Amino acid sequence: MLEKSVQYDEKRLLRLMSQDSSYAFQFIYDLHKDNIYRVSLRMLNSPLLAEEVVQDVFLKLWFERKKLDELQSLENWLFIVTRNRCLKQLKKIAFEWKNIGDYPSVEKLAVEDHPENRLDQNTYIDLHNKAISNLTDHQKRVYEMVKLNKLSHQEVATKLKISPLTVNKHLVRALQQIRKYLKESGFHLFSFF
Repeated sequence: MLEKSVQYDEKRLLRLMSQDSSYAFQFIYDLHKDNIYRVSLRMLNSPLLAEEVVQDVFLKLWFERKKLDELQSLENWLFIVTRNRCLKQLKKIAFEWKNIGDYPSVEKLAVEDHPENRLDQNTYIDLHNKAISNLTDHQKRVYEMVKLNKLSHQEVATKLKISPLTVNKHLVRALQQIRKYLKESGFHLFSFF
């Protein structure tokens, strides 16, 4: 908890910041960034996502600076914004994990051995391989380990020495890039469902 003398300084800092003082903003940032990072890291278990939350929280602070000069406790406001950003991030991750399984694999394409289907399958496989070759090294490695080698997120995280959330991030971005490439190539994914 902040001491009373610091609270008076906090009020003054908020007032200065509401008048566009970048010095007051920098002082508040330096004072609170480590705590916000720790809370975010504890909730998200990902240094990368925790850093993003810190940036989001301070962007919100700057954009709302005109409204905050009457704030009772900046520390409480920062905690609430941090918690809400973390919860939003967790919901986003849960949604992305849920939708990862909605992407057709090459095996799903071999439904019937019809000449027309084989042509589409071959086209899809060629485009799919080209799309994979356009991924970043991290995205390609994670995609191949999860989708082609059938490893779990945890197994990939252990092998690559990264967090499961980072595995998810690379996989989601890889899937987005592959979908985008296939769409731009004129290939319709819905024909395989």
